[in-house]
Amino acid sequence: MAKIEEILFWLTTFVYVLAFSRHLFSLVRGKDEKIDLAFKILWLAFFLHTATAIARWIDAAHPPVTDAYEFNLTGMWFTMLVFLIFERLKKVDRVIALVVTPIVFLGLGHGMMSRIEVLPMGPAFQSPWLVVHVIFAWFAFGCYAISTGAAMMFLLRDKLLVKKPQLKIPPCEALDVSNYRFIVLGFINHAVMLISGAIWGKKLWGHYWSWDPLETWSLIAFLFYAFYLHARSFLGWKMKKAAWLAVLGIVILTISFWGIEWFSPSVHPGPWTK
Repeated sequence: MAKIEEILFWLTTFVYVLAFSRHLFSLVRGKDEKIDLAFKILWLAFFLHTATAIARWIDAAHPPVTDAYEFNLTGMWFTMLVFLIFERLKKVDRVIALVVTPIVFLGLGHGMMSRIEVLPMGPAFQSPWLVVHVIFAWFAFGCYAISTGAAMMFLLRDKLLVKKPQLKIPPCEALDVSNYRFIVLGFINHAVMLISGAIWGKKLWGHYWSWDPLETWSLIAFLFYAFYLHARSFLGWKMKKAAWLAVLGIVILTISFWGIEWFSPSVHPGPWTK
């Protein structure tokens, strides 16, 4: 099963890159029917991604949420799921896939670099609160990724249209609204993630908060998005200012989700926890 999982993983990554390339080429050429093809390829990549996660689950005999590889595999699956659901509901423009898809395959690549042999799930992970914590964490990230896509398209829109007037990019107002709406939705999921994580920590360590680096950066990210919502509502920071804040937000999230492991130890348990 491990060999099958590895094959599925590389197929998934390749098809995500193919979908992105096809979408970018079709957008530049102004061919809507080819963009439809790009999204069919994107759905294929998502189904392969799902198969990879299932293969890992079967091989490990537990949900793939315990190590860095599984964390990225599952997290990027949720990120793409959130995007595809809202795209099907016509709540987000397809052009945002040009930002979300690279985030997904780069996240998968980072996970593969951390891949280790399957290990048993430690007692620390055998809690329903972990399930809640992880699911809402990744739903939050998926929403923030979409808002980042809208923000980056907002910032690049005018320059792209000057070079390629045939590009079909939504108006700035629509992109600004998408940026705001998905940050609101991400912020709500983020709050649930923090609360469920605190309850999990209480059962695990006997206290709700330990100021662990991972917890601290997660709180910093939460407070940053709280500032975004405050600045937008009370300081009038909309359109371009809001877009730059959203881009800065994804940088803070990158540190929170991935950067901490590089330069600061965490007391959060690994799959080896006994």
